[in-house]
Amino acid sequence: MKILQPLSLSNLLAGRSSQLAARMVLGGVFIYGGLAKVASPREFAAIVTSYQILPEKMAIYAAFILPLVELILGTLLVIGLGVRRIAVALSLLLVAFVGAAAVRYLQGSGGACGCFSLKSSGAESLPLIIGRDAGLLLCGASLFLFHGKRASRQGTIS
Repeated sequence: MKILQPLSLSNLLAGRSSQLAARMVLGGVFIYGGLAKVASPREFAAIVTSYQILPEKMAIYAAFILPLVELILGTLLVIGLGVRRIAVALSLLLVAFVGAAAVRYLQGSGGACGCFSLKSSGAESLPLIIGRDAGLLLCGASLFLFHGKRASRQGTIS
């Protein structure tokens, strides 16, 4: 008769299903966000410029490059190539996005954040953006820490 060991959090996060879910969620969010921005490059460029964080010319270049980076990295993550590196890159993007949203909030600026909707009616509150991105950061951290590691029955990761 086998005695079942309690499931540890690390074993749960290292499980194949959890890793697949984290890849699909994080990669899917970046694919979705990248598609919205690629579809309306001028509108997204106006939003990036309105943040007033980068010089105008650099903001315009960033607005055209960023959606492609999001699409490529999101797609690579979903198909499972370079998972740990891609998770780090997307997590760094998320930290930058939260920082940009915080700067915009402190400036008292309203309007669209440019995350998924390019319309000003899609404006989101800073706590909502931070909460959403924190959840996505957890997906990225899980992928970085546990991808390729096997969960064991003894409660340890190998």
